[in-house]
Amino acid sequence: MMGDVFPELKENEKKIKDIIKDEEACFEKTIVKGRERFKKAVRENGGADAFVLWDTYGYPIDLTEVMAVEEGLAVDMEGFNVCMEEARQKARNARYKAGGKSIVLDANATSELRSQGLASTDDRMKFQNEEHTSVVMAIYTGSEFIASASGDEDFGLVLKSTSFYAEQGGQIYDTGSIEGSSGSFTVKNVQVFAGYVLHIGSFVESDSKPLSVGDEVKCKVDYTRRNLIAPNHTCTHMLNFSLREVLGDHIDQKGSIVLPEKLRFDFSHGKHVKLEDLERIELKVNQQIKDELEVYVQEIKLADAKRINGLRAVFGEIYPDPVRVVAIGRKVEDLLADPESKETLSISTELCGGAHISNTRVAVAFAIISEEGIAKGVRRITAVTGECASQAMKLASSIDADIIDTSKLDGVALEKKIGSIKSTLDAAAIPATRKADLKVKVSELEDQIRKAKKKTTQENIQKAVKAAMDAAEAALSAGQPFCVAHVDVGLDSTALREAVIKCMNRLPTMLFSTDVASDKVVVYAGVPPEAPPNGLEVLHWLTSAIAPLKGKGGGGKNGLAQGQGNDTQGGHGGCHPDSLEEDEVIDSPDVFCGC
Repeated sequence: MMGDVFPELKENEKKIKDIIKDEEACFEKTIVKGRERFKKAVRENGGADAFVLWDTYGYPIDLTEVMAVEEGLAVDMEGFNVCMEEARQKARNARYKAGGKSIVLDANATSELRSQGLASTDDRMKFQNEEHTSVVMAIYTGSEFIASASGDEDFGLVLKSTSFYAEQGGQIYDTGSIEGSSGSFTVKNVQVFAGYVLHIGSFVESDSKPLSVGDEVKCKVDYTRRNLIAPNHTCTHMLNFSLREVLGDHIDQKGSIVLPEKLRFDFSHGKHVKLEDLERIELKVNQQIKDELEVYVQEIKLADAKRINGLRAVFGEIYPDPVRVVAIGRKVEDLLADPESKETLSISTELCGGAHISNTRVAVAFAIISEEGIAKGVRRITAVTGECASQAMKLASSIDADIIDTSKLDGVALEKKIGSIKSTLDAAAIPATRKADLKVKVSELEDQIRKAKKKTTQENIQKAVKAAMDAAEAALSAGQPFCVAHVDVGLDSTALREAVIKCMNRLPTMLFSTDVASDKVVVYAGVPPEAPPNGLEVLHWLTSAIAPLKGKGGGGKNGLAQGQGNDTQGGHGGCHPDSLEEDEVIDSPDVFCGC
């Protein structure tokens, strides 16, 4: 119906139908879960319960109200709104808190600064890697503005100008120090509120001199940390570009965070990214690094920037005018000279106010550590650059070498080593594609272990059955009413069970097997189910027999019982299973060894 006005609706008709179908299915699941939760909470009918339905289960509050009316109840909307505000406050505090107390310049605080005639903080120096001299314009405790501050409590500073980067656009804030005649103020967090940059922290020395409004100070950013952030930010742009190249034009940025140790990028995509695509994306970013492309940054008019073909921007983000354009591989003025050229589609061009490297070679290397879904239709990639990426690749190679060495082992040694490698591999921060490959190799070794165990079990069964049958024949030939024998199959209870089943229909049978390394013994006994009522009771027979071995038994169903002991010397040294031959069994089958 609207296809003539919006042709993209016709172009993506199947995709749109699939998305709607999936959304309907998800909503139906939400309704079902919500109803179940509603029934549990209906007696209390509190605003908090309604909020849990909305916040945790995604159940619409209006539906909760309708269902409450059907039950003759009403939702405590006042309580719901209180819970909502508490959740919002927790989210705000979590965002702005950095090691110390939470300090936020709310609307009243920024209004007070405006009324005092304070201009917004000049932060143009944040892209210059050098010390900057400024003046303290305001000191804020989190609840009020004060003229001076001292001691070790956290507080916030508003400066006339700053070289510190406030958290914005996905890039983490700078840290460092602000120094003056009063001492050194450690900057733990930097946030911007209505144009005012707030430096949050405390003095290094608790007995420092008071810092006052009007004092001259020096901004000393931790540029070592900043130089770890910048490559991650530039690689975020290259990742965004590569995702569209490999997966298609439907890719849109849904969020990002750029930290010193990693970058995280959220994007629109309806399903998990295939490993082969993930590898192509990673290779494309590394190729741009290898090509040593210049990174050009220029501030231009917003209208001019929007004319550049292929320009990327975050939907819903409010950009200043003029705006900062970051282009990788081509000068911004060249893009402006021919903004509609298709060649601009072959490079990364974005609106961005963050810190960047001057050339892609500074990033050294790029590695995607993980790819996962975080919401319906939204995927997240976590990646590392520089030394972190190099170390991730080295670790992957080290684990690979360990797997190759382990493949030369067999038996218990192989099984134990594989368990250790699996734990290491699961926790390892290595390229996602390499991790997937290594998991396949580990799985192949586990299959090898399973096949070897299966083969060993079959061999043990054959060995145990033959030994048991020979012992049973000997017992029958000697006229004995039962058979007790030792077979050498380690702690393989399956082999013992199969052997006992083969013999027990001929006469009551008990088999032992020991493991010298663990000093343990396993025992299996079987008595024909059709045995006379006053005859041998299998569980009583087994528990009496293994008592000298400090063992315990169980079972009895279908004439079978099993047990295990942990003293193969029999406590007194005279009841080792190796010596349990038929001629040592006393008249009563309840006990067969005179320990």
